[in-house]
Amino acid sequence: MTGSAQVDSESGEHKNMTKEKLSSRQFMLIIDGPSCGGKSTVSKVLLEQYGGIFNAESDQIKWLISDYTPDTHKGIVYEMTIETIRGALKNNLSVLKQGMLFKPERLVQIAGEFSVPLFVANISAPMEVLEKRFSERIERKKNGARIANTDHARFSEMNNMYLATKIDSQLEFDSSLQSPEEISRAISEYIKANLH
Repeated sequence: MTGSAQVDSESGEHKNMTKEKLSSRQFMLIIDGPSCGGKSTVSKVLLEQYGGIFNAESDQIKWLISDYTPDTHKGIVYEMTIETIRGALKNNLSVLKQGMLFKPERLVQIAGEFSVPLFVANISAPMEVLEKRFSERIERKKNGARIANTDHARFSEMNNMYLATKIDSQLEFDSSLQSPEEISRAISEYIKANLH
């Protein structure tokens, strides 16, 4: 079990929460998929449920750069993400990485460096569902939501990059047919079964 603090939405007070660890052994989990496939939602469910997992989300790093643009800062975000993953593993945390900002071989190499098992879950949906979700994302951006990608050309480019770098996995999910909770449960059961 690990402890964490959560802020009560009504009182604003910090409450200590104890979360079960998914495993006593460290691991790396890549949740991959096309843009709008459901990676962030499933990741959020896993992170809310289990302790001891570092969320190596590149989006969080890029928002720390005041004038972030993909053309100028993609390499910097890549290197910073790699270093945070290494730091998490050095400090006995497991790692969850959403999407493949970089070549899969680099993450395989890091898992080998730290002798931790690497799991990959691919989450997708039919293209018409992805397109609909992307349109909804653009609407949320208009209402002030912080959304990284609202360019249709970039949406298509990212989906093509996913298909080009996709790692075959026993964990393949269609987020239009399964809820984030169902996908999260299947991923956690698979990890538990393969780490014991």
